[in-house]
Amino acid sequence: MNRAFCCLLLAALPGSSQVGSIAIYSQFQHEPSKAVLSAIQVEASALMAPAGLRLQWKTLPSTGNEISSAVAVVTFQGGCTAASLPIQPKWETRLGWSHVSDREVLPFAGIDCDSIRGFTYKQLLAVPLRERDEVLGRAIGRVLAHEFDHIFGETRDHGARDMDQPQYTVEELVAPSLDSSTAKRHILRQAATVPAAARAGSARAGALAFAGSGCSACHGAHGEGSRRGPLLHTAGRLLNTVMLATRLARAEQKMCNRATALKLPAPSLEETEIQNVVSFLNQIDQ
Repeated sequence: MNRAFCCLLLAALPGSSQVGSIAIYSQFQHEPSKAVLSAIQVEASALMAPAGLRLQWKTLPSTGNEISSAVAVVTFQGGCTAASLPIQPKWETRLGWSHVSDREVLPFAGIDCDSIRGFTYKQLLAVPLRERDEVLGRAIGRVLAHEFDHIFGETRDHGARDMDQPQYTVEELVAPSLDSSTAKRHILRQAATVPAAARAGSARAGALAFAGSGCSACHGAHGEGSRRGPLLHTAGRLLNTVMLATRLARAEQKMCNRATALKLPAPSLEETEIQNVVSFLNQIDQ
């Protein structure tokens, strides 16, 4: 199977969300069709939804006054449309990238639409003309979600999920459904309402949630790490809800499998408890 790399620049949700609303500012070298733009937004939003993250799509420049817990800026290069496919398709192995400075992942991503069109060229030709923009947009959305995973998780590492892996096959980019983990159990559970205390973040409530959810069984009573699970906080560096939720989504299957092997209940948190857990872990280093 053909594969293309989605590398770092220097390394060559249905429903409402309780965790974080993220403003996505986009700019296109060439204006995409409405079908492509819609497919990009639907696919990327759906892939980030299991982490409890809601994407708000904006265009640079924007004067929006909405409050967001995080921001990312995406630049789309090349032609993001399937209306006129090149006669001789070409593509780079890097379909998308996240910017890095001093080993820190920055909230800036780039997407090479021409390379994605070239990489999926044969598959696009095989579908009816009226469906090509939607298929292309879906493929672009999956590459974008991969970069969001780096940005929101603040990590350059890759994982084992379909959207975390360092490479995509053509089939994975154009298939009607990508991430098989969406059909599995998720650590984060949606809550019907958002109590005011949950919005503010309570370290005391976070300590109770951390222990009650099963986190302390592997990560230690204060997130200090153990033989069963890694350290959850680093001195001098504060956690945030978006990063913690993204990393939980990345590792949820591994953690559930680990809990089963240790004959422990699978970890489970309500989305409203994330801010409390973050407050608890951040207070430890103060």
